[in-house]
Amino acid sequence: MNILEINKFHYLRRGAERHYLDVIDLLKSEGHEVAVFAMQHPKTIPSKWEKFFVSYVGYNREDSNLWQRILGTGRLLWSFEARKKAKALLREFRPDIVHLHNIYHQLSPSILPALKQTGAKIVMTVHDYNLISPDKDRYYEKVGKQYWKFLFVKKYGFAKRALLIVKMYAEKCFDLYNRTVDVFIAPSRFVKEALVRGGMDEGKIVVIPHFIAREKTDIVAVKDAPYALYFGSLSKEKGIAELIRICETLCVPLVLAGTCENGFAIPESRWVKHVGQQSRERIESLIASSTCVVSGSQLPETFGLIALEAISFGKPFFGLMSGAYAEIIENGKNGALTENFDALKVALEKFFKGELSFDASEIQKNAYATFGADAYYTRFMEVVRR
Repeated sequence: MNILEINKFHYLRRGAERHYLDVIDLLKSEGHEVAVFAMQHPKTIPSKWEKFFVSYVGYNREDSNLWQRILGTGRLLWSFEARKKAKALLREFRPDIVHLHNIYHQLSPSILPALKQTGAKIVMTVHDYNLISPDKDRYYEKVGKQYWKFLFVKKYGFAKRALLIVKMYAEKCFDLYNRTVDVFIAPSRFVKEALVRGGMDEGKIVVIPHFIAREKTDIVAVKDAPYALYFGSLSKEKGIAELIRICETLCVPLVLAGTCENGFAIPESRWVKHVGQQSRERIESLIASSTCVVSGSQLPETFGLIALEAISFGKPFFGLMSGAYAEIIENGKNGALTENFDALKVALEKFFKGELSFDASEIQKNAYATFGADAYYTRFMEVVRR
């Protein structure tokens, strides 16, 4: 099959990009012809399709100039450039399947009519809450479809909240996602339920969990000093300050891999080592050498790739009962999920004292049995051939 994979970034940035890139590799390994469409960026992975990528825009002073932010504001609603370049790509590559990931903001829904006109079937993996909420990080029951109520949610500045509300009403007015996308892929039951509550058609949503992209090496015994590892974005919502407090209390080293976002600054502590943004290979090395992987995220996580990465190495995962984590982690078998930070501290204390133990080989074996690449590919192809 000819499959077109579309995501706003074509480099390893966060969890959505990791899954997007993993899917590309998986489809190519199965013999499919894969083209990609994204936005230009200094970190973009070289591609023969790069000539069709749209120009760079940004939304923060840290990563863009004034003109790029002005263009970015327009792309929240529509992009003539993205539509034009998508059509140019489609003249060269005729897809049987179009697989969308995150196209919000940087690419915009302007490309959807052009994709539909090819006659290709369109599937979309839902990585966040953009389809049902002005806030990509969560769906608010108190807001629901009355998006104007987001003005009274204490997040972002007033102007940004207002702009996101305008975007939501515009998208619902044209209804392009619902009219063009044939199937929405939710990575968890948790996300599917949220999408349905947000007003989406349950019949167009299927659940296909993310997958472990490649076989990991044999489990390596931890020889160095024990440490807990967190990797990903570093922000207040991710509970980093609380994780640091817990590790200070337990006198357990905490390694943080990632970049600070939304103005977050890492509190100083002798028990914390911040190693910054790391390559995939380096992250895997950090996981393999860790004693456990932890998260303090208080967000309704749509899947939880950090938990999946942990158990793929046979490492127990500790975090809050947040979002879809409970669909990956089973208390006492491959980690522990708790209702609050105090309970998380107790669980970690028992673990580091040896009062709570796990079988690394069993964790890894069960991870591959449930989240292996073969299972994902089989389910994905069932959906696109339906």
